[in-house]
Amino acid sequence: MKRLNIILTIILILFYCSNGFTQSISPDKVVDVKVITPHAVSSQGIADVEVVLNVKKGWHLNANKPFDKNLSPTSISFKENPAVQILKITYPEPAIEKLPFSEQELALYEDNVIIKLQIKVIKKQGGQPIKLEGTVSYQPCNNETCLFPTSKPFTINLSSKKSK
Repeated sequence: MKRLNIILTIILILFYCSNGFTQSISPDKVVDVKVITPHAVSSQGIADVEVVLNVKKGWHLNANKPFDKNLSPTSISFKENPAVQILKITYPEPAIEKLPFSEQELALYEDNVIIKLQIKVIKKQGGQPIKLEGTVSYQPCNNETCLFPTSKPFTINLSSKKSK
């Protein structure tokens, strides 16, 4: 009986200790998404928008074009909206780093990642704001582990008024 108590005590200690070392952060908590839009679109109907990914300290994301095809890239996609056309998506230059767990260099995003969009309003909404729904997909990693890839939705609200 004493031996059983010792074994149960060891199992409980291992259980509680292992919980302290497990990954306690969800992939969607590593990145905050913020959208910066102009007050009005240009006279040609063009809006320059920035999608800012604030990456939690100690974490990084795989770049839009990772060197290893098995890694999940950071990317942006949009729901279909006949009122707008996405003219251009510009991802920032990644940091190139060699991490302890990798045999090769990696293309990474860290800290504040600014993805620039050029959007054209092709159908006016009668003075109403134009709503464009998007999703940013990414895989957060730190120097020891990678979390599962995830996605976060965001919304771009554009004024249908043109600047002078």
